[in-house]
Amino acid sequence: MSPKSSDYSRGILRTIPQEREYPDPRSLPAQPSWQQPRLQLTLSELIPGIYVAATARIVYLKTSERHDALGNKLVFSGVLEDSTFKVPFVSHRILYPLLRNSVYKFYSAYVHEFEDNSVLLVVTEHTKIEPKNIEDYREFVWTPKIESIKRPVHHIALQGVITTIHSNSGLVKRCNKCKSILYDTCPNNCNDGWGWDLRVSSRLYDGSGSIKMVLTKDIASRILQKNLSELILLATQTKLVIPSNGNQFQTSLCTIRIPDSIEVIEAVTDNI
Repeated sequence: MSPKSSDYSRGILRTIPQEREYPDPRSLPAQPSWQQPRLQLTLSELIPGIYVAATARIVYLKTSERHDALGNKLVFSGVLEDSTFKVPFVSHRILYPLLRNSVYKFYSAYVHEFEDNSVLLVVTEHTKIEPKNIEDYREFVWTPKIESIKRPVHHIALQGVITTIHSNSGLVKRCNKCKSILYDTCPNNCNDGWGWDLRVSSRLYDGSGSIKMVLTKDIASRILQKNLSELILLATQTKLVIPSNGNQFQTSLCTIRIPDSIEVIEAVTDNI
């Protein structure tokens, strides 16, 4: 998936930024008492709004500076993965060293949910972190299948068959301001003009389920082996053909060579 999740509804484009504001740990609900056990959940089972226990492998890790009411502070952030899913996380326990590609059990971490239903695992200063000595990492490697994608997720690879090409594919008019697709007028009533864009709206099937997939300009141009300017020229230079029966219609002929493999740049989940 691309770094941006986009929701297309009648051409209206909604972009979810990859870099988000993490919740202030002081705004989180109070932790339950340590005598109360936490649910041990896989990453695909995370329940928003509660403190849970989860064991996962760190596949990406970075240190960044965040600003809250108390000033600037360092936090760990990255991506956790197990055999069922992967989710981003943020750790406020900066004094506890974390290592990439290592497996940890996080006991009493908070599950935060964003507006697009994606989740973030928040490791607070009170979360217990236990390193795990794992010999077989296959338990902590997720092989994505469409049926296993229950929430928005970034940067995954899917392999399947394109079963449908939707009619709103090809050259489209896109608003210069809000980037929505124009049919008659801008759905957001912008008055900043429009420009041509190329997209292929399709459906990808991998044997487990199907998902709506949008190929953006760059990847669609690679598949068609024509850039946007060439396609616009092809569309505007089509000659008018008048057949013998008097009906007027426009025709054009081109040959498209489909590559052996297709890189999925953007995929959008749909309710199946």
